[in-house]
Amino acid sequence: MPGAVNSGPNPTDYRTLSTVDWRALSVALLWGTSAVAQKFLLGIFTPAGFQCLRSLLGALTLLIVVRLLRPKFGQVLGSCWVLLLGAGLLMGVQMLTFVTALDLTYASEGALLISTAPIWTAIIVAVAGMEAMHFRSWLGIFVALGGVAMVVLGAGTSPSTMAPDRIAGDVLMIVSAILYGLYMVISRPLMQRHGTLVITAASLGFSNIVVVPLGLGQLIATPWAQLSVLHWSLLAYTAFFATLGGMLMWYRSIKQRGSARTATYQYLVPIVALGTAVVLLHEQPTTWQLVGIVITLGGLYLTHRRPTEQLPG
Repeated sequence: MPGAVNSGPNPTDYRTLSTVDWRALSVALLWGTSAVAQKFLLGIFTPAGFQCLRSLLGALTLLIVVRLLRPKFGQVLGSCWVLLLGAGLLMGVQMLTFVTALDLTYASEGALLISTAPIWTAIIVAVAGMEAMHFRSWLGIFVALGGVAMVVLGAGTSPSTMAPDRIAGDVLMIVSAILYGLYMVISRPLMQRHGTLVITAASLGFSNIVVVPLGLGQLIATPWAQLSVLHWSLLAYTAFFATLGGMLMWYRSIKQRGSARTATYQYLVPIVALGTAVVLLHEQPTTWQLVGIVITLGGLYLTHRRPTEQLPG
């Protein structure tokens, strides 16, 4: 989500703003429904095998795109490959943690908990003394963490095959969000220097050093004959449309409108995931969880928005 903040278009150009808004909204829809699609696919794939397939396809496609758009991509790799390697290894661990957690918990809870990554980024930055934290940000952190506690502890007690070990999955998803926050702290200087898309592509490529050894055997052992047209369609959707297409549209929105304003639409991702999971996976959040989701999103907004920033519009 974070990236270099560029000056956006002229505020009076309402047509351009509308286009950017629709693009960012489309990404929120793609990412929210992708969480549900991944949860469905984990019914036939193992977590490591599934992530191995997504990482290989995503890295190959994204590296080709970046190579075409950024002819000097090789020079970037040569100038900071050690840092990129570290970021990539961290990304690999984070992605494996995410997909394992998603396999254990509900798609709606997983989407919300991973969206707390900006909170952990802010905490890491503040503790490391890299940036000063405003009172509004600290307030937002405590509010969001309270909402997360309501989501995790406010679920019903009836067992579900869609969430065989929900508490463990939720805890692991929070660990994944912390790892993603750490990745953003480490990669932020590189992104500011070389561009978010370039660094993400390189990190995703290096992440396969972790993902492939752990997941390739499980990927090969996947019962491919059991995959239906729906499975193949969802694979293409999550690997290309939601991941690659969403990433390209997201970074273009950041370039045109700035990261702070674009990030507002990311708060819609868990809401979209919740609605889609209720309809397609028949997940049934409790009233406490719904209240916790609202509180968490409110805390995320307070954490991310600085007093000097203006609301989108």
